[in-house]
Amino acid sequence: MPGKDAAGAPGRSPLDQAARRWAMPGVVDPHPGRWLEGPPDVDELLRQVVEGSVGLAGAADGLIWLPEEEGKRLVVRCGTGRFAASLGQATRFGEGLAGGIWERAAPLAVDDYQAWPDRASEGLGHGEVRAVLAAPLVSAGAVVGVLGLAAEPGHRFGEAEVELVRVLGELAGAAVDHAQREHAAHRRLLEQATTEAWLRANELRYRTLIEQIDAVTYSEAFAVGGAQMMYVSPQVTEKLGYTPEEVGQPGFWKGLVHPDDRERVLAEDEQVELTGVPWRMEYRVVGRDGQVLWIRDHAVLVRDGRGRPAFWQGLWIDVTDQKLAEQAMREALELEREATSRLRALDELKNTFLDAVSHELRTPLASVIGIALTLQRARTSLAPADADDLIDRLVYSAAKLDQLLSDLLDLDRLSRGIVAPKLRRTDVAALVSRLAAEWEAQHGRRLGMQLDPVVAWVDPAKVERIVENLLSNAARHTSQATPVWVRVARHGGDVLVAVDDAGGGVPGELRTALFEPFRQGPNVPGYAPGVGIGLSLVARFAELHGGRAWVEDRPGGGSSFRVRLPDPPAPAGEPEAPPEPPERRGLRAGITVLETPAGQMEPEAAAPEPTEPPDEDGGNTR
Repeated sequence: MPGKDAAGAPGRSPLDQAARRWAMPGVVDPHPGRWLEGPPDVDELLRQVVEGSVGLAGAADGLIWLPEEEGKRLVVRCGTGRFAASLGQATRFGEGLAGGIWERAAPLAVDDYQAWPDRASEGLGHGEVRAVLAAPLVSAGAVVGVLGLAAEPGHRFGEAEVELVRVLGELAGAAVDHAQREHAAHRRLLEQATTEAWLRANELRYRTLIEQIDAVTYSEAFAVGGAQMMYVSPQVTEKLGYTPEEVGQPGFWKGLVHPDDRERVLAEDEQVELTGVPWRMEYRVVGRDGQVLWIRDHAVLVRDGRGRPAFWQGLWIDVTDQKLAEQAMREALELEREATSRLRALDELKNTFLDAVSHELRTPLASVIGIALTLQRARTSLAPADADDLIDRLVYSAAKLDQLLSDLLDLDRLSRGIVAPKLRRTDVAALVSRLAAEWEAQHGRRLGMQLDPVVAWVDPAKVERIVENLLSNAARHTSQATPVWVRVARHGGDVLVAVDDAGGGVPGELRTALFEPFRQGPNVPGYAPGVGIGLSLVARFAELHGGRAWVEDRPGGGSSFRVRLPDPPAPAGEPEAPPEPPERRGLRAGITVLETPAGQMEPEAAAPEPTEPPDEDGGNTR
């Protein structure tokens, strides 16, 4: 019951004073707002409780035990006087004076603690401690601690002191329990605030990190078919020109995939959504400005605590430079392979050239040397007819050597581009007629001729070499009995020269290669293998005029080697001269003159119109 002070005013009893001294919010404190400034100081409260109880009960010293380790033991938390050194000493439930009070929840006075049979090591073990009194600190019916008091030497605790300490225990118990709860709540709030601050700091560090790296990070909510992006880092604007909000729209990224990659990317996306396996793809995307980027896209499925799919966490990296480097490497390797192939072909060509030239040079050179030695040693003993024959053969072999060397030099100059055509107004039909007669005389064969009266601006020396090489090729690759024809005609504004034969023809796969240097067709006769540059010169001379050379099948069988030469307009100031009359060329009047070798098969009744030179598989592409 509340007592009265000296003036008889209520509320001034020792218990009232203790209650006000130990007041906590919600008990008797009229100003609970002061506790909002910080948590209560539990140690200070314990000190006040001990000192107040010592004074009220007339004790010498006091201490308080509080439960720790989730109620497994009592530990001395505060002590005064001789008990100041007992801090930290502990006892267990039911052991000693404090443990017994904790178990029974009732106060107990012991007159001689040293002789008490239940004495334990609990902080009261000093030899001078005799009379002791302990009471439970109770809050809401539960023991929250134990208050212990030691009497002055020679004194004992009576029933009045026991009752007083019991009431003090209830009052102090509520205060201590409340203070501990407040302190724990404040600690939890502090920990929560610290955790939140740590999370915010980590989030800031994480965001700063992912927004500084040269990659785009994203989080996409899990949903089959795609969902809203939860987060897209701002680097996407720098890379693609789109804002994170635009890219975050459901399915927006699929429209950025390059059309050539879209089918495989969407198929893989569908499969990954169904299986939940990590997403790893390299594909192209198209930015707002149309620029194409290669990206490497990695994502993993994050699951919640129950293992259910929550969201995709992904990262894509711009690997355009790497892809360009790989492409450059592939192109470099391809160029290297091509260069190696060309070098191998050149090496084979060199060997072929050396074999062919050595044979072609050795034969006439041996003839020249042999004839010259014969003339040197037997000049006075030779009959005039024999000497003339040797001289003719000597001239023939020398001319053959000269022709071979001229062909090689011309091929070299043409390859280096140092030859220019010398265009003159030329009677092409007369030129071809003269060369045909020489060919007949040289080879002892008749040549069919279909010569239209064509006068054109061409280089006559080069045209002569074209016709000579075509006729020489026909003689080399056909037998004596095989018909051969030469034709000259107009085709549009150009000149067409053709040498046809009724031989075995040229396989389609060789029609381009035949016009390359040192390349020969099949069935080359062993007695006259040749060097393999005649047709190459034909093609080069045709190109020198801006024309082309090619081979095709001859109607009726055999092959038709054709050359088409442009006929440019006459230079300014140069009069257009009429074509020469047929009589001057020894030709019969008319646009077609046909002579068929005696005993040979007639060509077609009407020669077909000249065809256009093919672009591939048979045309000269040089």
